[in-house]
Amino acid sequence: HGWLVPLFSAYVVWTRRAELRRAAGRPSARGLAAVAAGLALFWLGSRGGQMRLCQAALVWEVWAVPFAVYGGGVARLMVFPAAYLCFCIPLGFLDFFTVRLRLGTAAFAASVLNGIGIPVVREGTGLQSLAGEGFSLDIADPCSGLRSLFAMTALTAAYAFLTLRGRVRQWLLFLCAVPLAVIGNAVRIFSITLVARFLGTEAATGFYHDYSGYVVFLVGVLLMLQAGTWIARLPPRRW
Repeated sequence: HGWLVPLFSAYVVWTRRAELRRAAGRPSARGLAAVAAGLALFWLGSRGGQMRLCQAALVWEVWAVPFAVYGGGVARLMVFPAAYLCFCIPLGFLDFFTVRLRLGTAAFAASVLNGIGIPVVREGTGLQSLAGEGFSLDIADPCSGLRSLFAMTALTAAYAFLTLRGRVRQWLLFLCAVPLAVIGNAVRIFSITLVARFLGTEAATGFYHDYSGYVVFLVGVLLMLQAGTWIARLPPRRW
């Protein structure tokens, strides 16, 4: 999804071009200081070999340069399109969450399977069936749901910005992206275990495993649309 993020940011800027033109004012000294701070961050990242700092500095400059040239009015309008570019930055340093996501997903699948009468023993992230011919599955790192979580948050942020009015409503829908992505991945793993139980491990870890992620992601998108409908109906309040 990272390749689509700059295109969406550019689209937001294009749709706001009239507002940006009206908000353009005099150059800002505070904006110039923000540009200097971004350059310093880029220099530190370059010197230390930390490319994520360089990438974050680039995103910062997308906001800081218009701030310095056109003033605070333009800077306020540029906050979202610039911040949205953060979804382009690789978040590999969050890989330590994968173990927790794998354990939670395995526990969910084991609880539901035992609840519907399919005896399963969970050992860490592994699931061992005791029914019929049995099956043995392990939830590996790629199946933790972390990638779909990143994609879902980016998609939800864009959808909330386009369809909802008010920062509170937009933030509520954006925060819903995390549980929706986690639930969707847990349902996917549960469905894989069902296929393994009735059709065999080879069928579950083959074709179905490779393409079930798209179906579950579609379910997550539909849940996001429904959550957006509910949030849009919230009564207006003064904060």
